[in-house]
Amino acid sequence: MGKHPPIGTDTLVGDILREYPVLREKVAEIFGPDCISCKSNRHETVTYTSWHKGLDPEAVVRMLNDALKKK
Repeated sequence: MGKHPPIGTDTLVGDILREYPVLREKVAEIFGPDCISCKSNRHETVTYTSWHKGLDPEAVVRMLNDALKKK
């Protein structure tokens, strides 16, 4: 079994912002700057937010994990 990436489709956006502050800019780039300060990010998964923004959740997860590797 391979190691799972730290961020998955069921990860809460608020958890990403709290646990990986280096990804704040990337989250803002992908989901929009309002997502950073939105109180709903504590309850919304990457999948939910991606669908809400018309994005593919799997692609978003790849972008976030790739950005995390580079930091």
